[in-house]
Amino acid sequence: MNGFRKLLASAALSALGVLTGVLPAIAADPVKVGYIIPLSGGAAASIGQEMSRATHMAVEQINAAGGIASLDGAPIELLEVDSRGDPKVALTEAERLITVEDVSVMIGAFQSSVTFPATAVAEKYGVPWIVDLAAKADITERGYKYVFRPTQVPSSGNADSVVDFVAWANEKTGDPAKTAAIIYENTDWGQDLAQRLRQRFDEAGIEVVLDESYPANAPDLRPLVLKVKGRKPDVISVTAYAADAIQLHKLIAQMQIDAKAVIGSGAGQVDPSFIPSVGEAGTEGIVSTNGWAGYESTINTPFARDFWDSYVATYGTEPSEFSVVAYSVVWILKDALERAGSAEPDAIRDALAETRFEGNDVAKLLGYDVVFDEKGQNTRKRFVVQQISDGVYRTVWPEQVAAPGYEMKWPAGKAAH
Repeated sequence: MNGFRKLLASAALSALGVLTGVLPAIAADPVKVGYIIPLSGGAAASIGQEMSRATHMAVEQINAAGGIASLDGAPIELLEVDSRGDPKVALTEAERLITVEDVSVMIGAFQSSVTFPATAVAEKYGVPWIVDLAAKADITERGYKYVFRPTQVPSSGNADSVVDFVAWANEKTGDPAKTAAIIYENTDWGQDLAQRLRQRFDEAGIEVVLDESYPANAPDLRPLVLKVKGRKPDVISVTAYAADAIQLHKLIAQMQIDAKAVIGSGAGQVDPSFIPSVGEAGTEGIVSTNGWAGYESTINTPFARDFWDSYVATYGTEPSEFSVVAYSVVWILKDALERAGSAEPDAIRDALAETRFEGNDVAKLLGYDVVFDEKGQNTRKRFVVQQISDGVYRTVWPEQVAAPGYEMKWPAGKAAH
């Protein structure tokens, strides 16, 4: 599709040069990139907005620096669509972007329930899709050849980090957690996490005393938190986006539930709105998985510092995992485009499959390398665990990326009382 139009344009310009004796400069066609992200319509909108800002910033920086060199300086043209958190919208828009707008590659769409069906559209048409943070395991388990997930692992990896952290804290502190409550939103993401948490807590010898889901964007979660209080778990696993996480943690603080740790699953608890909305007192000591180790561990190269400084200067707030991932995905795409030397989807797909980011600037910013297996899954991605202290996220596990000089609070839940 792209190649045919470019061939016609080149032929027309060559003919003009023969007639006039002057060969005009040929402006490189932009590489059209479809981008589906939630910007409104639900709890994930604030995260989607943050990711969108970082994505646009990366595209603008790449274009300002000369675009894609192997494509004669072709700029990246980002065609952004608001999914509104609705799979039906994503399906319709993915079809339109591919068949009408003629995009060469797709990025998105953050939510598993949206990304899972939408990537099937791209696979049908043979257009590569770079998944950003959608964690549903089956996204890369369908035998697809055009779907790549560089900056996320299935929910099982997130759950593994929760339980591995608790096991490590049990041994390190000598004050072991013996019981757990699992509360989670009733979506693909929440259910996947809960299933793995049940298995892993059982294997670790930690009894699950409450296992309960709730509808996303629930108006009143007080009955659920009362159940948690009544079961007196040592640790509470909370899988929620921002609105629900804020409500849950406010209630946990108000009811003074005295768990050893309240552990988030790297969504609502690391959303930029979480600490301001719950307040420092209510968030003190909370721990959460995070796909990014944070400033102290990763902002240590000129590339990373330029990203950080530019983001803060442009948007007046500090980046989080969401903006780091969104920004990095565009640079992963740029690398593939440079190696493909083409805007044809098949060429981009083949270049993505051969991606090896090992110790380069982007890998250092992410905190892990990017190498795809035959399923399109990055085998090098890992979660860390962070604790909130005085309104700041401090990495506490694994120990090799822990914030220098910070001593983890455990029991963490008592820190706020």
